[in-house]
Amino acid sequence: MLRLVTSETPPEFTHSGSKRPTITDVARAAGVSIAVVSYALNGRPGVSAATRDRVLRIADEHGWRPNAAARSLRTTTRSIGLALVRGDSATTHPAAFMELLDGIQGTLAAKGLALVLQVVEDHDAAATLYRTWWAERRFDALLLTDVLVDDPRVEALRSARIPAVALCHPGAARGLASVHLDESEAYARTGRLLTGLGHRRVGLVTGPEALDSTARRVSALRAAVEEAGGALVDAPDAATQEDAAAATRVMLTSEEAPSAVVLSSDLAAVTALDVARRLHRDVPWDVSIVAGRDAPGCRLATPSVTTLPLPLTALGEAAGNAVLDLLDGERPVERVVPVGALTIRGTTAPFRR
Repeated sequence: MLRLVTSETPPEFTHSGSKRPTITDVARAAGVSIAVVSYALNGRPGVSAATRDRVLRIADEHGWRPNAAARSLRTTTRSIGLALVRGDSATTHPAAFMELLDGIQGTLAAKGLALVLQVVEDHDAAATLYRTWWAERRFDALLLTDVLVDDPRVEALRSARIPAVALCHPGAARGLASVHLDESEAYARTGRLLTGLGHRRVGLVTGPEALDSTARRVSALRAAVEEAGGALVDAPDAATQEDAAAATRVMLTSEEAPSAVVLSSDLAAVTALDVARRLHRDVPWDVSIVAGRDAPGCRLATPSVTTLPLPLTALGEAAGNAVLDLLDGERPVERVVPVGALTIRGTTAPFRR
């Protein structure tokens, strides 16, 4: 192993001659960030002449060259990157995610941009991947989905000033360009519908508790129900159909069971309908059910399920347009996609005392 230490090379720099040097090796040797190395090597502003010269010299000394595959990806077409975390909506609700993806890709493709996806294990890995992608200039901008209340990806993008669009409320985007569905208004409207039907104890079964969208759904529905003198029983962290089934069963068998249950997905609502039947609860007279997303399963169920629309294709189109605006230099970029009216079907009825 060759260990090279100079007055300008921190002693922790180590590189094996048998391994192709990376941009990380150059950054460590120069004592700067990967982003600074990328700026220096690409002749971008924001790097002093002395730092640029040092980076170029160290890169040359260690035989570093840009990865040919990465460079070809960058130069053949303009691309937008999206790192998908296992367990997020792409894998837990694939049909819904495909609607979102269709809207994004259709909008970008019309302008000659490609959308490139990569699956990673967790949100920290996604944050690291985003920094690497940008340092290597693989993409023109990045997208962020399923944003957490405290999301390491947001901080990584903000601190490195990486052009990105987050599909979340501006409060969670913390300065990044953002596009979001107005679910707070939609869930408040749902609460007013149910309390208007006389329901005073309302259950909510929704997605992972760490998601910012989950927190906003819970807050909006609780405020509407409590304003009418009722109480909300919430069960976040129901990411799968199995979770939704378990949460619904617990609610409906409790001493103070809710007379109405709102579920954030169509699959969860149809599952809850089956759970209610197995518990010999008559829907809608013993318990009303509302789904936070419409789908054929809701329309074909018996009884058919009352739903909020979830315009994911429209959200994807808005996200794609936000990316285009960002690349055109428009700042700040913020879009709100309204959620349409509730479709009242056979699973909601006045509270039967």
